Amino acid sequence: MSKIEVRSVTKTGQSTTYQILLGPSHVVSRRYRDFEELHEFLTKKYVSSGLQVPHLPEKKAGINKTTSTEKNRAQLEVYVNQLLFHPHFVKEPELLKFFEIKPVAEDAAAA
Repeated sequence: MSKIEVRSVTKTGQSTTYQILLGPSHVVSRRYRDFEELHEFLTKKYVSSGLQVPHLPEKKAGINKTTSTEKNRAQLEVYVNQLLFHPHFVKEPELLKFFEIKPVAEDAAAA
């Protein structure tokens, strides 16, 4: 898997939607709240095992909305890459669901 890109941002009223490019024809749209929910889930699930979940960047809203939105986009791009390239999190069903990735069966992956 190559680097994941958070390419574009769409603003509708008060909400911002991030377009995440996972491959040439695999794009998913997520709001910041979706990232928060995923992060909360991973943190709750793995806190007792000592596995550290990458830091979710804070949602920034500044006077210059274009600059704030670009910073959020860039930081979320780092975050998703940290998750998807982590040897443990990449297998997490909730993460695969978030990115609409179908899990590969263990026996098919070994073939």
